[in-house]
Amino acid sequence: MFAPGIFLHGFGPRYDLPAPLFWYLFAAAGVVVISFVLVVAFAGEQVGAKAVQYPRRPARFLLPLARSRWPRAVGGTIGFLALLVVVVAGLFGSTNPALNPAEYLTWIYFWAGLVILSGIVGNLWYLLNPWAAIYDLVTRLVHVGPVRKFPNVGVWPAAAAYFSFACLELTTGMANQPRVVALTALAYSAVTLAGMVLFGRDEWLEHCEAFTVLFGIVGKFGPIESERGEDGAISAMYVRPWGVGLLKPGPSGWDRVFFVILMLSTLAFDGILATPAWQDFNVALEPLWLPMGPWGFFFVRTLGLTLLTIAFLLVFVAFIELVIFFGNRKVDFVTTATGFAMTLVPIALVYNAAHNYTYVLVQSQALIPLLNDPLAKGWHLWPAVANLTPSFALAQASTTWFAQVVLIVLGHVIAVYLAHLRAGERFRTAQRALLSQYPMLALMVIYTMTSLLILAQQTTKTG
Repeated sequence: MFAPGIFLHGFGPRYDLPAPLFWYLFAAAGVVVISFVLVVAFAGEQVGAKAVQYPRRPARFLLPLARSRWPRAVGGTIGFLALLVVVVAGLFGSTNPALNPAEYLTWIYFWAGLVILSGIVGNLWYLLNPWAAIYDLVTRLVHVGPVRKFPNVGVWPAAAAYFSFACLELTTGMANQPRVVALTALAYSAVTLAGMVLFGRDEWLEHCEAFTVLFGIVGKFGPIESERGEDGAISAMYVRPWGVGLLKPGPSGWDRVFFVILMLSTLAFDGILATPAWQDFNVALEPLWLPMGPWGFFFVRTLGLTLLTIAFLLVFVAFIELVIFFGNRKVDFVTTATGFAMTLVPIALVYNAAHNYTYVLVQSQALIPLLNDPLAKGWHLWPAVANLTPSFALAQASTTWFAQVVLIVLGHVIAVYLAHLRAGERFRTAQRALLSQYPMLALMVIYTMTSLLILAQQTTKTG
């Protein structure tokens, strides 16, 4: 009933490191520490509101495009067609996931690729959201208004939906069954559209729709920023440095902290599945899950993901307690935790890019030959692409490893910088901000070394 997914993030020959692995781990950690020293030296005096101010330049050339309906219309059409392909190909195409476009569109182009691209350029889901496009089109033809007041539940429903989607990929063993993917897409579409009708478009999307919340957070990392006037229309567009948008004021709460922690824990769990530690965990729990039969696979993986998420949350909360203690200033704990949680987003983004490096660069190419016969019916729609084979030019084992190292270190350096600026805003003096960041520095170093250690299990010969 359950089977492991066919798509592997690391494959092919392993890279034989020219130096012991621990050298890379400590060198990467050292770079993070050095970046901390440089941040203190060049930005240590920025405190209060000044600490979270950042340079931005008007992008007037983007304003007409942002105000036009065409980007949303084109993006919504692309998003709807992609959703339609996932459903149609999943239901009527090949049951072999390697020959079904639904698998590639869902797990590579959407779940991995679109997140990476949105971190680079900005929130693309705002344009591509198929359910928003469907709702907007219908409401232009038929008046549909919210019939119920939305309850005050924060983004907990979105967090639950995100966790469920992660479970579909990581714990059910059914992510490689196109029909299951298609039926899930249909069910999620029905719930989302019904929720928008009942509670209002924006209320449902911003609190219950997992991907709107996810890409809203990811988009804060991007270089594009917009401002809206009193009428709700876009009044200005700006270009800013990557990452600084995560310092902007926003809603706070444990729901948002938990969502960011989920972004980290689900990615880490995906990598942990390939480690010997996971195999040992499986063996230790055999007396518990073997009697469950096929359901044991789902149980042990879901338990592992849940425990890892709880561990990530508890570790983060413990370090925030230390941050506030060393900062020696009375601050609201939840607001402070939310602010520092946002500084971890660069870590999630670069780990996503590093973990899915070969997945996106190589396996994504396998979709192209399927365009010749997307439903495996013997068609010959595009014979020119039928025999194309993936190129490994940028995905040799050595290239992959060093790209992963650079990405992980870069993400943690950005996180260190943002966390220090957040500390300056929270603790108001340079001395308190500096003291508060020693625990965060320790957390960043731990994250850096752990991330590389997990990735090394897939890419290198570690023993």
